[in-house]
Amino acid sequence: MRSLSRHARVRTAATRLAVAVLVAAPVAPLGAQPRAVTTADSVTQAVQSFYTWYVPRARAATSGAPWMLAVRARGALFAPAVVAALRRDSAASARHPEEVVGLDGDPFLNAQDPCERYVARRTVPNGQRFRVEVVGQGGCGQHTRPDVVVEVARANGGWRFENFRYLDPPDDLLALLRRLPAR
Repeated sequence: MRSLSRHARVRTAATRLAVAVLVAAPVAPLGAQPRAVTTADSVTQAVQSFYTWYVPRARAATSGAPWMLAVRARGALFAPAVVAALRRDSAASARHPEEVVGLDGDPFLNAQDPCERYVARRTVPNGQRFRVEVVGQGGCGQHTRPDVVVEVARANGGWRFENFRYLDPPDDLLALLRRLPAR
């Protein structure tokens, strides 16, 4: 048996690699068009990504406000008005640790006892913004309505959370924080 030259061995290895890549590549049905990622899909993915990151931290928190961790760790995701309002609330709460003077639940989950996960279920355009319905699932009662509706706008080449709206009773985070008494 004749030994292959170095050049032939390299060419044979390259051919095998190319065949392996082609065999492993996913194949779309003939005539199928690739699905384009829409703006609404992009918004939904951004919101879901945040909740996937945030919920385990909120569920594990034993002290302190997990939403302030989110503001510190992922501040660019939030509109400056949201960050400023949450920081004012946090400072007021720190001045009165023996009583509830500010938020009495998680503003991103609209809950005191979080579900196991939160799912970005539906995204609706609202002018230049989008509203993304987020529903809690697992380890909590059956939720038929969104727990929170995240208002999202484009900013700095990505998506930014402008406000968090609540359905029952109708309210939103920024309005709620404005109504809390000065402390």
